[in-house]
Amino acid sequence: MARIAVFVLLLIFLVGASALAQDKVEAILEIQDSRVETMKELFLETVGQSANPEKEYLYFVFADMAKIIEREKWTESQYGVYVDRNPSRQMIFVFFFDCFLRSVKFIGADKVSTGNPKRKGHFLTPIGVFENTIKNFGYRALGTKNDQGWKGLGEKGSRVWDFGWQKTDYKKEKRDIRLLLHATDLVYGEKRLGTIDSMGCIRISAKLNKFLDCYGILDKDYYENSKSIKAVSWLLRPNSQPIVFVGRYLLVSDSSLK
Repeated sequence: MARIAVFVLLLIFLVGASALAQDKVEAILEIQDSRVETMKELFLETVGQSANPEKEYLYFVFADMAKIIEREKWTESQYGVYVDRNPSRQMIFVFFFDCFLRSVKFIGADKVSTGNPKRKGHFLTPIGVFENTIKNFGYRALGTKNDQGWKGLGEKGSRVWDFGWQKTDYKKEKRDIRLLLHATDLVYGEKRLGTIDSMGCIRISAKLNKFLDCYGILDKDYYENSKSIKAVSWLLRPNSQPIVFVGRYLLVSDSSLK
């Protein structure tokens, strides 16, 4: 009888613990959903709706994101960025990954320009999952013009995310390029977003640059090291508003190859 009593007490404890765990998960999910909706609103306020992909394409993109994330075995809820380098698409998506429901949620989309390998000295933007880490410390644009009169990295103070040296295809061989995510010239570059136009980096709009920078979408590693590395406080915006579930990954894919 004593053994039965102990078993019953253990069963009651486990059921109670399970209920508490379920309540905790539901509370986290409620917070996540609320903040995801807030981020959608902030995206619209900051970036707008210059890109409106059709539903069929969105379904494909988010199915592709989900496959990549499952392959990478993500275990934490977090925000991320996905780029489709398809020459006929040239799109960028901000998304949220829910680790409890194993689902991907849409935050917003915009146009980009990736590498145009048809031009001399230009390379195809590499495909893969790239981590934004302090090992490849980012920087801010000086706003200087190149010999063509372009502010190639955008206005002064625009954020430049550095994903390090990455291999890409060049004709019949592999080449290393420095993969950057950055703004472009407001006058000359922004009107060409949506077409392959860069040397291999990923060009984005000034508005999207501000959104990613302000809310620390990809800056988890920087915030985790902000107290130990002085340069981090210099790089991060003084008025930044880092979100809960800040992420660190850039996903680059190509729907024309699927």
